Amino acid sequence: MSPERIDRVRRLCAGWVEEGNSPALQVVIARRGTIVLDDAWGRLGPEDDAPPLTTNSIFPLASITKPITAAAVMCLVEDGLLGLNRPVQEYLPELVGDGKDAVMVHHLLTHTSGLTETDVTAYLVSGIRAGEIEPPEPLPGIGPEEGLLIRCRSNAYRAPLSQPPGSTMSYCNLGYRMLAEIVSRVAGRLAASFVGVPDAWRDRYVRRPASAPLAAFMNNLDLRARMAPGGGSAAGTARDAAAFTQMLLNGGTYGDTRVLSRASVREMTRNQIPGVSATWAGEHFPEASWGYGWGIQGDKNSQREPSLLSSSAFIHGGAGMILVCADPVVDLVVSYLSVGLEMVTSRKSNWCADLVVNAVIGAIVD
Repeated sequence: MSPERIDRVRRLCAGWVEEGNSPALQVVIARRGTIVLDDAWGRLGPEDDAPPLTTNSIFPLASITKPITAAAVMCLVEDGLLGLNRPVQEYLPELVGDGKDAVMVHHLLTHTSGLTETDVTAYLVSGIRAGEIEPPEPLPGIGPEEGLLIRCRSNAYRAPLSQPPGSTMSYCNLGYRMLAEIVSRVAGRLAASFVGVPDAWRDRYVRRPASAPLAAFMNNLDLRARMAPGGGSAAGTARDAAAFTQMLLNGGTYGDTRVLSRASVREMTRNQIPGVSATWAGEHFPEASWGYGWGIQGDKNSQREPSLLSSSAFIHGGAGMILVCADPVVDLVVSYLSVGLEMVTSRKSNWCADLVVNAVIGAIVD
């Protein structure tokens, strides 16, 4: 890779923090298994005297938790304890209602279960207003009708399907909380224990300003671990996220350790739902192109997403303006963790991950 162009990526990142685009940014770039950039800019918290951010500072990984949950699922598949083509009801008998016997584990992994965030939330709100569902305890920093999927999990399982399983992709956090519950029951270990942050590391945790989206929730490690297992509870450094992604790019190994079989990695990182469409944040995708826990680049051209990745690249973003991706064609991993000052669904106006990924690919000379 061109050292001059990698230095340009470093200067771009430093400039964005200096301009106030993000108060904290951490980036790791690895090519052919070798780290070529591992740096951090900004401060650990919103206070003027907060310590400088370092490469060991810990961010909430938000929805990058989902590929980690998918990997845990695949470990249990390899152990012969869980079947992707088995009904979810075998593991979660409380998932009741018309048509739900057709919801398979692989539908949860690919967001094609037939449950949608919007309709499940509407079902919960309607039930609460009618007195049929007990109002949940409020969470700090979250409004009365927000986060109901987090707080009313057992009631959410009873929400009706919005469409037949497998017919449409609709990104669904509830599905990954179901997967975390399946992992917990099959493995006999709470899903939160897979991704917890030791108390001794808490002084390394990045804190958002109170005005940042979901700041109170994102800043509370214990609350996220308890309320958002499977979909948004993990925390780590950009190097952690890069190492996990590199393991998949390596075919399931990292160092001398095999984590997953090549077969599991192949299935996680290929389009599992050809011909299935999706709509998200006002954009329609005729080909949703999704694997197990990962978005597969395919021919998608989503707003403010990287534009130089190959069609076989796998990628996942998350709240707080974070992203990790791998491109097997050029043997590249990019991990970008930041403190976002707007919601991701606001079309990412202060999101620069796409620019970083494009500049990194532009730095490849061999």
